[in-house]
Amino acid sequence: MKTLLKSVAVLTAAAVVLATAFAGGILFERLIGGDGTGVPGAASASASGVDDAVAEVADIIEDLALEPSSEESMTAGAISGMLESLEDSHAVYFNPEHYEYFNEQNMGSFYGIGITISNDGDDLVVNSVIDGTPAAAAGLQPSDLIVEINGEARPRWDVDEAVLRIRGEEGTTVRLGVRRDDSEELLQFTIERAKIEVPNITSEMLEADIGYMKLEGFNQNASAEIRTAIDELRAQGARGYILDLRNNPGGLLSASVEVSSLFIADGVIVTVEDRTGEAERHRAAGKTATDAPLVVLVNGNSASASEIVAGALQDYGRATLVGEQTFGKGSVQQIEELSFGGAVKLTIAHYLTPKGRAIDGIGLTPDVIVEMEHELIAERETDTQLKRAIEVLADEL
Repeated sequence: MKTLLKSVAVLTAAAVVLATAFAGGILFERLIGGDGTGVPGAASASASGVDDAVAEVADIIEDLALEPSSEESMTAGAISGMLESLEDSHAVYFNPEHYEYFNEQNMGSFYGIGITISNDGDDLVVNSVIDGTPAAAAGLQPSDLIVEINGEARPRWDVDEAVLRIRGEEGTTVRLGVRRDDSEELLQFTIERAKIEVPNITSEMLEADIGYMKLEGFNQNASAEIRTAIDELRAQGARGYILDLRNNPGGLLSASVEVSSLFIADGVIVTVEDRTGEAERHRAAGKTATDAPLVVLVNGNSASASEIVAGALQDYGRATLVGEQTFGKGSVQQIEELSFGGAVKLTIAHYLTPKGRAIDGIGLTPDVIVEMEHELIAERETDTQLKRAIEVLADEL
């Protein structure tokens, strides 16, 4: 059982999905209740009726269908149908193979093509293309819209589902139909998957006393990685820090609390409310790494766990937020493993910032707003958001 805070931006290291927590929302790492209500057996009566109905249809298919389904495909179809009945855009079924891929995203190495993707309304957008990867060699570009995956088009590709289709075994290929620059004609790319290792954090000194850290996703190592980066930058003379959460889709709820705790000594980091209205408050761990001035960079693809961290830092006045309105992913998803293999992911709760702000569908408004095309992040000369963040931090030092 994992609790996700994920946005709609998934590092598809083969689609590298760096954090499946908020596009799914926040990935919760524990179960709220056996049936989600906290009341054992509360759903048993209705479940019995569902069982009978599913069994009846399965018998009809087995007896009469011209080409009966396999038990595996029938099971997958039944599960997917039940999840679709929730009208939960983040609900998804992972078969055993896909669930293995999903778990890899929080561990560090992936087999894929090397892009980050997110949903923008019904569109599936390439946020970035990682240098030196198959996607870069094939010519994919930021802002490309993925319309077809292996010849299949849908009105809306959910990020998690798209990632599962794009990722795969090393040496196999995936075909993508891409729309570029509003052209009606689709560009076709056949890309061979490869092992892609992308550091979850990069850091460097920008000025004589400013340390810069960019976090890609909130996996189980995120807090330790940032702490190490802070220590290394401090040793190089850093007196203030810029934490770059742009295009960070989120990840584990626990990781968002741990990262926030590096900068906030005490207090509630995030409140999670379930469908009964019961609230669970996650507090700072009391293990700060620095009390130096801090600026956090965010944009429209900063989501879920990224918004938990940015929201907490903003509410406590611990950091200045620079950039654009964040994505607004304020829901919590939970992964439940299935006894016969695989897992299901569905929304179980929503979260609030320390000051009680609900940001789902709204996002966070930066303290300093700097509008900028997302692809300009790639070049330091064109990255006006980073330049402004340096100015803001310099004024605080």
